[in-house]
Formats: sequence, structure tokens, C-alpha cells
Amino acid sequence: MKGIRLQEGKEIITRRLFIYFLLSFCLFIAIGQLEHCINVPYDRTGAVKIRRIIDAMLFASPVLFCRKKRIILPYLLFFNLYLLSIIWYFRTYVTIMPLSSYLMFSNLRGLSGSIWDSIHLKDALIVLPSLCFILFYIFIYRNLKSRIALYKSVIIVLFVGVLASIPYWPNKRPAYDQPMHRFSIIGPAAFKEYGIINYWIYQIRLQRSVSNEEKEWAYTFMDELKGRQHFCSCNSVKTLRRNLILILVESFQSWTVGMKHKGIEITPYINKCVSAEGTVYFPKVLSQVKDGRSSDAQLIINTGLLPLNVGAASSLCVGNEFPSLAKALKEKGYTSVSFICDGEDFWNQGATSIAYGFDKLYDKMQEEAAFKDADKNMFEKGLLHLKNLKQPFYAQLVTYSSHMPYTEPTITDTPLLKEDFKDSEVKNYLIAIQAVDRRIARFIDGLKKEGLFENSIIVITGDHEQMTYNRYEGREQLVAEDCFVPLVILNSPLPSAFTDKVIGQEDIYPSLLNILGCCDYSFKGVGESVFGDSISNYAVFRTGIAVGGKNVPDSIKQYRNNCWKVSDILLRMDCFASHEGLLSDD
Repeated sequence: MKGIRLQEGKEIITRRLFIYFLLSFCLFIAIGQLEHCINVPYDRTGAVKIRRIIDAMLFASPVLFCRKKRIILPYLLFFNLYLLSIIWYFRTYVTIMPLSSYLMFSNLRGLSGSIWDSIHLKDALIVLPSLCFILFYIFIYRNLKSRIALYKSVIIVLFVGVLASIPYWPNKRPAYDQPMHRFSIIGPAAFKEYGIINYWIYQIRLQRSVSNEEKEWAYTFMDELKGRQHFCSCNSVKTLRRNLILILVESFQSWTVGMKHKGIEITPYINKCVSAEGTVYFPKVLSQVKDGRSSDAQLIINTGLLPLNVGAASSLCVGNEFPSLAKALKEKGYTSVSFICDGEDFWNQGATSIAYGFDKLYDKMQEEAAFKDADKNMFEKGLLHLKNLKQPFYAQLVTYSSHMPYTEPTITDTPLLKEDFKDSEVKNYLIAIQAVDRRIARFIDGLKKEGLFENSIIVITGDHEQMTYNRYEGREQLVAEDCFVPLVILNSPLPSAFTDKVIGQEDIYPSLLNILGCCDYSFKGVGESVFGDSISNYAVFRTGIAVGGKNVPDSIKQYRNNCWKVSDILLRMDCFASHEGLLSDD
């Protein structure tokens, strides 16, 4: 009898291991197809395939322990949906979806078009291996009853888990070649090189509490920052008390300003604004958003901090205490309001508007209008509110209708419709920007009729790159210059000597503080005012790609890179809630 049980146990172990390695093979193929779809260069070493095998074996491990098909089948369904979500997110944002974003379900509303546009027929190849396994598994599955099989299964999983952690073992590789560094700088490439499990390890490690060493480094950096920031004298603007109207345009990029496609101007109104007296225009503003995309742009412009290394600050740091543009202006007697087309729960804008010091958020300004008319409604309704608002005020208006997907034109009375483009999405993007240009024109005309224009500083800028210039030119290689967004300041009380230089989005916040006479505010951001006597002429993209003038000193490069690091630390430690030593004493 004992011999029979032993024989049955061996059969169970053999059968279970066969199922396990079969699923591991299927998931290896699926993960390989996913990595193939993430079209970025990376180190093609033999270790890459080994880590893919490790990932597959770990993700297949539930079949070693689960005795019921009704558990395995939903597990594989969710796992495949996870793989698909990675590639769909990558096609839109050119980065790997952070784990924290999976909790922001409200962001899915209104994005069905974008999601559908990200789905390709070849994505079925990711699901196909699991589907084949399920069909096979249903017919040969047997319950696991042997303790020996269970113990050996645990040993296998632990062994594979240890193999997965090898990249983090002590080694002599330089810091720039370590997983934590590579994920921070070149996320998609590191994802392909180190695999899914290591990406999870990286994200989990970044959610840890801030170390004492990081805190001390941040204190030192912020002390040194006070000596770096050079503001133009605020004496000339302190008594102006002009309104600030910030128009944050969805996916607006610099290459469209002043551009003519076969003689057709893309932004005719903004072109006139750029050349008007009193306008200061910066065409070389490097987009610096990360996982939070549009919400990161609001973070950067309103608080002077760069985004988190991983995850959206609008989700992970919404309970933080922030110094901000609205709070600085409140000290000067300003009222601050924000207008958005979507709902307050999209990117947690209801909570972030409070955290950033806005007195009122007007959400759902799109009302019942179609997506393409969202901005038209917002500008019209926003103007009605602004003309009755106590002055001086700060108003932020966030546009929406130039959001992807660019599958159809948003207006039908443009000569661009008759032009042939190799890429129809580029054509529809240009039409969308042309439509926004028209609506901004009507809005500013409305400000003039209501007597608000002359007493307002009007800022027009893009929230992030989307349809990059290389796409228009048909180039595959992306360079930092392709990601520039414009910064147009109408009725600027100060000139700038650096309009032809490279700046980052991080420089917008201190620059606005400067022209609004808030030079004495407690926190001036990590960037530089473009109205001072010097700037770095150097900026760093989220992937680590940098752009700037020739012969930029290494100290400047290191400083601008460190702005990313210190912002991440300050956000994670919620420093402004309790560490007053980080604020300026000026």
C-alpha cells in the first residue's frame, strides 16, 4: 500500500511539474512578444532571456499550488490583461505603466478612443500562448494531493525567486549600470533588460520611506539652491497686481508655432501673439512630465517641483502640503480658480486643486458637448465666471480637445483637410491644434471686450509632448528637441534675455513668481527664473536625454539632473508639512 501511494505521489509530481513548465514556456513566449512590441533599444545580452525565463516561471507558479481550474483561469485572464495594459500604455505615453496608476479607474472615462487606438491586431499574439495552455490544461488537470509535491513546489518557487533578485545582489558594477538607476533614467529599456519582476522590485523599493541620507542630501541641495536662483528685481512689478490667466493646452508642441504646411499656418493667432509688443516667447521649453502626464504638468507649473520617479504625484502625494503659485498669490490678495473640461476625479484634480491652493475648481466644463467642442464650452463658460470674479485673480484653464487619439479632424472648415499627409494622425493633430488656436483667439477677444485683457498677464503653454516633431518628419529616432513645448507670455511686465535658450518646465514656476512680484515667497521651486541675469541653458528629459547649449559646465549638468532627484525625495517625504528649514528665508 505504501509503495502504491509513493508511486501515485510521483505521478502527481510529474504531472504537476509538466503543467508548470508548460505554462512557463507559454508565458515566456507571451512576455517575449510584449518585449518585442516595446520598440526601444536595450542591451541584448544572454541575461535578458534568462530573466524572461525567470519571470515566466514565477508567474506560472500558481499552478503548483492551486487545485481548482476556476482560480487558474481568472488568474491567466488578469495576467494577460496586465501584459496588454503595458503595451497599450506604452504606445500612448512611451513609458511603462506604473503600478499606482492601476488604482486610478476614473481616468479611464472619456479615454475609450485613446485606448481603442492603442490596440493592434498583433496584440493577439500576447494572449495566444495562454489560450493554448488553457485549452490543453482543461483536459489533463488533476488535483494536487501529495505533500511531497507541495514541498518541492515551494522549493522551486523560492529558488526561482532568488534568481530574480540577482541584479540587486552586491556587485562592482558602476552606479549608472544598476537596475535602480537604469529604471529611473531609461524605464522601457530597463524593463526589457531586467524584466517584469525587477520592475516591480524597483517600484516597491521606491515606495519605501526616505532614508536619513536622502534627507540630509535634500537639505544640502536646497540650501545651495537658494544661492543659485537669480530673480530680476521685483520692485517694478510689486504694485501692478495684474491678473494671471494660465492656459494649459493639451499636447501643444513648439514645432507647430510659426509653422506653415504648404503655406497653411497651423497657429495663425498665436503667431500674431508671439510677435506682438509686450509678448515674451520661449520656443525651447523641454517637457518634463512623467507617469502623471497632464497632472504632472500642473504639478510642475503650480508647485515648482518635478514629478516622482515612479507613479503620479496626483495619486500618491495628494495629501502632501505644497507651497504653490496660488498660495504665493493669496498672500498678495489674489483669488485662484481652475477650470477643467473633465470631472474632478480625473487625475484626482479635485484633491490636487485644494492641495495647490485653488479657492475653487470648476469641473465638467465640457458639459454635454462632444469631445471636439470641449474647449469651446470651457472658454465660453470660463469667461462668464472670470468677468464676475474679484480682481486680482489667478485663473488656470486646462484644455482637452487636442488630446489623442487623432483619428478624425476636430473641425471641418480648415484647408488642411484637402492636404495629403503620409501620416493621417499627424494631419488630425495639426487640425486639432489649429482648432485650439481659434478658440484661444475667441477667448482673448472676449477678455478684451470685458476689459480684462489689459490688466492680465496671459500665459499659454503646452502640458506635455505627444505628437513629436520626428513623427511629422517621418523619423524614428526621438531627440529631446522633438519634445519642446511653447511658453508664450502676453503682457509680460518684464523682458527676458534668454528667449532663444533652452529651459525646462521646472523654470515656469519661478518665472511666474518673478513677474508677479512674489520674489519673497518662501519656496521658489527647483528651477530658475528666465527673468534673472543668468540661466543654465540646459534641461533634462524624463528619460535622461538632455538638451542645451554648447560647453555647458558639468556642474550645471549635475545640478539639473539633481533637480529630478531632490523633487522625488521632497515629494516622498512630504517635506513642506514639517521641515520648514527647506523653505527660503528671503
